[in-house]
Amino acid sequence: MRRLAWRSRVTGLVLGGVLLAVYAGSTRATSEPAIRAELEGKPIPATEVGRYACHDLDFPLIFCFRSPDELDAALAARPAGHAGAPTPALAGYVKVFPDRGLRGNPAVLTVRYDELSVIGWNDRISSFQGLAGAGGWFFEHIYGSGRVYPFSAYQIVTYVGDRYNDTFSSVAPG
Repeated sequence: MRRLAWRSRVTGLVLGGVLLAVYAGSTRATSEPAIRAELEGKPIPATEVGRYACHDLDFPLIFCFRSPDELDAALAARPAGHAGAPTPALAGYVKVFPDRGLRGNPAVLTVRYDELSVIGWNDRISSFQGLAGAGGWFFEHIYGSGRVYPFSAYQIVTYVGDRYNDTFSSVAPG
């Protein structure tokens, strides 16, 4: 009898844990939008965003371009009343670059990314430009953990330094 009661408790705990995991997974999936990316009107994996010059002004859709000049032209062509603003300097809260000196294909980020790896930017940021509206924080690890590197609106950092170069795994607006 004791053995049957013990098995019933263990089975109940296991079943309860499975149901809780399924519920937690389903609420997370419905609460977070699926990130999509496009290059020249065609879908690309979101993890390839880091290979191109992109903006997330239409999040969860990320638009990518083959060069920084194409990105800047697309940002400048946005209507004045549209989310973001009409000029690159006012288009988000940070513009990140993979190389020192604000070089390489950048990404204009306007939302929090708990895991930069989902958009191909994990451990790749070497320089950045804080844009209008707000500053924020870069974090060494996912979900805002590890060392913190704060930034402010309009701040230009041509090199984050050896300690922080290629170490950021998450970013959040201020």
